[in-house]
Amino acid sequence: MSKKIIKLCKEDGCCNEQTTLGYCRLHYLKNWKKIREKQRKKAISSLNKYVEHIMKRHPDNYVEAIKQDLRDGDRFQRKAEEFYGAEEFHDIMDEVELDQEVERIVNNLKVEDF
Repeated sequence: MSKKIIKLCKEDGCCNEQTTLGYCRLHYLKNWKKIREKQRKKAISSLNKYVEHIMKRHPDNYVEAIKQDLRDGDRFQRKAEEFYGAEEFHDIMDEVELDQEVERIVNNLKVEDF
């Protein structure tokens, strides 16, 4: 018979079992805003890295490459999953609803000269 390993909640002084992202249910709910903000910052950072990656691969027409990727959801997902990995991509894109946001993002894309 195998032993079941129980991991305890990350919250100091809590002896409950982890259920979600290292916290027990109570402390996950308590820290939900902090957790979401951390995930949002990670998503922003990852998206910036993706844009920089595209800029390096297509220095002359990176804006068009990004617009083309964004307009074709399947293509964007394939390329982003190659860059990030499937699980991380879905964590990032949970913050953005592609169908509703793509046109707004593409239309507001601006290029700044450095």
